[in-house]
Parts: sequence; C-alpha cells; structure tokens
Amino acid sequence: MAVPVPVPHSPRIVRDTADDFKDFMSTTEYRSFVSVLCAAVFGICGYSDVNRYMLFANSVSSIANFFNSDALWPKLNRRHRRRVLRLLKHIDNDPKRYMWVIDDTLLPHFGSKIWGAYWWKDHCNGGTTLGHKLLVLGVLDRKNKLLIPVFWEVLHRDLTELTDEDIPQVHEKGWQVALRLLDEAELMGFPKLVFTGDTWFACEEFFDALNMRGTQYEFEIKSNRKIVEHKGRTFNKSAEEFFADRYRSGVYTGRTVKYAAEATVRFKDSMRKHKVIGVANRKANTDIFAYYISNVLTWNSSKIWGLARDRWGIEVQFRDLKQLFTLGKAAVQSRNAVETAISVAAIALTVIRLQQFDEADAEGNGWTRPRSAGAIIQQLSIRSEEHTSELQSPDHLVCR
Repeated sequence: MAVPVPVPHSPRIVRDTADDFKDFMSTTEYRSFVSVLCAAVFGICGYSDVNRYMLFANSVSSIANFFNSDALWPKLNRRHRRRVLRLLKHIDNDPKRYMWVIDDTLLPHFGSKIWGAYWWKDHCNGGTTLGHKLLVLGVLDRKNKLLIPVFWEVLHRDLTELTDEDIPQVHEKGWQVALRLLDEAELMGFPKLVFTGDTWFACEEFFDALNMRGTQYEFEIKSNRKIVEHKGRTFNKSAEEFFADRYRSGVYTGRTVKYAAEATVRFKDSMRKHKVIGVANRKANTDIFAYYISNVLTWNSSKIWGLARDRWGIEVQFRDLKQLFTLGKAAVQSRNAVETAISVAAIALTVIRLQQFDEADAEGNGWTRPRSAGAIIQQLSIRSEEHTSELQSPDHLVCR
C-alpha cells in the first residue's frame, strides 16, 4: 500500500480470520488484534500509524500492550498452525500436492538493543547485516505454487537461556532448528510430506536424521561435494567433475526446457546412496549450474527438477512478507514485541493466501496460477477508499 488511507472498518476476510483467535483474548486485546492484523494486510506498521489509519483501532497504549504481552504470541502461533492444518482440507486426500519447504531470510534492523538482532553474513552482497535471521517452515501447494508459513523461529548466535558471561557465543545451526520444527509438525498431526531446502541445510547430519524419520527429501547441494562411489566403482571427484561429461536428457518447466544428467552415487562421509542430478541450460558445451539430491533412488531427473523448481514458492513468500506486509518493518525491541510482529505478519499473509486458494478452487481443477497477493490487497484498498469517501463526504457530494 503505497499511500496509506483511513480504513473505517476491517475487511470481512480479516475479521473472519481474527474471530478464530478471539476465544483466548480479552475484548481490548481482540480489538487491538483486529486493527494490527488489518494494518499488516495493508502494509502499515507502527503503533501510531495503526491507530491513525485504522479508524476502528483503540488507543496507542493498548496496541503497545498487545505487542508486548508475553502470553499472546505463543497462543497466536499455536492457533495459526491448527488453523492451517484444518483449512488445508486436501492435504490428507492428496499428499503429493503438498510439500514442506524450509528456508531462512535476513531482516535488517538499526539498533543493537533489539532482541535477537546480531551481525549475520549476507550472502547476497558478501557483507554483514545487523538484524534477525528468520527461519520459516511452510507448506507449499504445488498446484497453485503458493506457500503458507506454518512454523517460524528467530535464530540466535548465543545460548540465551544461559547467563554465564564465560560461555562463548555459539552459532545455532539451521538444520537442528528445522528438525525441531518438523518434529513439532508431526506431533500436531501434519502428515509426512516431501521435504526440500537449499544448500544451507545440505549436510550429512541432517540427511541422516531425515532418513531415520522416514522422510523423503530433495535438496540443492554445492558442486564441490565429493563423490566416492558409483555402481561399485571408487571415485574421488567433486560433483562438478563427475557430471561434466555425463549424458543429459531434457527436463521441462512449463515450456522451458533444461537438460539434466543423473546418477546414483555415494558421497564422502555418507553411508547412504543418493540420486543426484546436475541441471544445465544446454545439452552440451555448457556448464551445469545446479545440483540436486534425493534419498528416493527411484525418482528420475524430471521429478527432482520439478520439486526443486517448486521450492521457489518460499522465496515468493519472503518477497511478499517484506514488500506487501510488515515483516521486519515494525520498530520494536522486546522479545514479545518482535515475536508478535512476526506472527501478525505471517497470519496476515495467510489471510491473503487462503483467499488465493479459494479463488483458484472456484475456477476449477486446472493447475493455474491464481491472482497475486498484491492484486488482492489493491482491491481491498480500493474498497476501503470507497467506504472512506462515503464516510467523510456529505451524501449529495458522493459520486455513486
């Protein structure tokens, strides 16, 4: 929402979502939740801005108390996860339609007193960024290419539960957090789905843990991973060297064709074989640009490449959360405020995602891409402006 406008009432889809969280809130907390959730949908953050543009909001102090309450954000997260499990009604009937996707993103901030903010390596620009590193585990609908965030956690560099100053700082490994979130998902009743992620999570410890859980997975790996065995023969080659001259067959993403070489190999320090594919833009005379592995040896290159392409849905989710919603924008410092701000942004995205799902299901069974989140928010904004005009103008001046 480029230019905020006064919103006289909450849109129906926002109010219906807020009603699912109403039972554990007081009247003041519920009113604050409706206002901050509606503001998040329109991309408005800040206690004063929420009070200024949401005409139905209560006082700034009440909104601040909502963000800083230590009892609300765990309940918001639990209810959100149960709600996603209930609303994704197709997940049990068609588990191949969905998959788990894990990834992390940086949320830059200014101020060293913000809870959970550290200096992190930024792989996009090669420098370092002060802020939060947020890890998100989401369910991706492969039919509509849309992802709903289900679990999220702010990563830490130090053991915050220990207060001894002599304890050195320890980087919390992302794959360990991912396993914990995956275990929580299974305890809540989510079915076992294919699990996918990028190279940051690709390590033997993670693969061994997923295999012990019986989880099928697909991950991108780096080209320098050492291959030591293939068809009973011993090797000591990197993936780049091993796949350089192997035969490539065509794999398709829509109308775009790529070329993939595949093999079943065993990597160094691994006791288990993996199906590996290397994808290139041309059939010959060009380098392979990406490598992917899976523990399902019967999958072919088209299956693995399709999963790898669908993983991009989580990157679209991060783009929407940062550009359209309020993820990382709220100027808050305490842990409760940080966690609540993240939860509200994720729930606001889910409001729009479920609207996209409903529109796609109404159009039929075709695997078509639904309207963008930005288009839906723009439509809600236009409706709000129309209501605002009627609210603030005399009846004889309103254009009808």
